[in-house]
Amino acid sequence: MKKFLTLFAVAAMFSAVACGDAKKEDSNADEEAKELMDEMNSTMEEVTETVEATADSVEVVADSTANAAGEMMEEAAEEVEEAAQ
Repeated sequence: MKKFLTLFAVAAMFSAVACGDAKKEDSNADEEAKELMDEMNSTMEEVTETVEATADSVEVVADSTANAAGEMMEEAAEEVEEAAQ
């Protein structure tokens, strides 16, 4: 019976030691996951800012192009009217 209790005690000690490291690994994994999420969030913010700046630039270019096209059409209409007279 003593041998059985000794083997049981040794097995319990091994299982307790083996499970103790798992908690440390889980906490490290949680920290790494948090760092990755923070990095992804900062990258997402940078991308969003870049997209917004690009959209503003495109809007300015589109407005100036539309204005230039409108002026050209008005000039062409005036030339057609002058040619028709």
